[in-house]
Amino acid sequence: MKVSENEYTIELLAAMAASNLARKQKISKTKAFTRFMKSKTAEMLFDESTYMWMNGPDYIADEYRREREAAAKSSKKK
Repeated sequence: MKVSENEYTIELLAAMAASNLARKQKISKTKAFTRFMKSKTAEMLFDESTYMWMNGPDYIADEYRREREAAAKSSKKK
C-alpha cells in the first residue's frame, strides 16, 4: 500500500482539530473526531490538492465550525 508523503500530517491535523472541537463543544474526543470525519471540511483536508493540510489545526477546526453554522442556517431556511 502506497501512502502519500502528507498522509501522516493530514491524519495528525484531523486528530488535533477534533481535539480542539471536543474541548470547545465539551464532548468526547471520539465523538468530535467521528463528526469531523463525516464533514466536508475533513473531505477537503484529505484531498491533498486543496492544500488545506498546510493550515494549522485551529484553522481547520474553525473551518469545520463555519461549515456547521452554514448548514444550520441553511436548514432553518427550509
